[in-house]
Amino acid sequence: MEFQRSRTGANRERIIQAAAKLIIERGVANTSLADIAKEVGISKGTLYYYYSSKGDLIFDVTERHMAYVGGKILSWLEQSGKGMPREDVIRMVFRTMIRSKKRGQIRVYLIEEALRGNDSIRERFIQEYERWRQMIEDGLRKIFSDDREFETMSQVMLATMDGLLLQQLMGVPHISLDRISRFIAGQGTAGQSRASSGEIGS
Repeated sequence: MEFQRSRTGANRERIIQAAAKLIIERGVANTSLADIAKEVGISKGTLYYYYSSKGDLIFDVTERHMAYVGGKILSWLEQSGKGMPREDVIRMVFRTMIRSKKRGQIRVYLIEEALRGNDSIRERFIQEYERWRQMIEDGLRKIFSDDREFETMSQVMLATMDGLLLQQLMGVPHISLDRISRFIAGQGTAGQSRASSGEIGS
């Protein structure tokens, strides 16, 4: 029984890795379950045993990536973020979250699926949003020492991330992460930030 569970987990991991590879190379629309099965070297029937819909598989791919990025952000906040200006920390989090166009396209695809009536993905999105909101709130508490409405700030940042992601995918020009981050940080100054405007390394 333990061997079977281990094998099932290994097969699921192979499927997720293959799906991520193809989606990054081809995009969501040009990647089918048949393509993924061929990449893994299994039959479509075997793939359907693990994932009956493309949406559920893509959600797992996205969830895996977001968990990885989230872990890196929290780790970075604990190790380096405390000594930086607030707006620089917030800007780095935004920049890290929206930097991948392909990942953004996957997220938009999943949102579309949820809006089209895929209840499974919609419920998972609701759970994932709350998990991400809590993660952002926890991060804010690490860098802000004053008394703020951290829950509200985390909701604003999460909504802003989605908006920035959509604008980036549509090619909207002149998106100023500096001004957005400064506004959220509540500093309200037009001075230059002291830290670099890079992103958290991958």
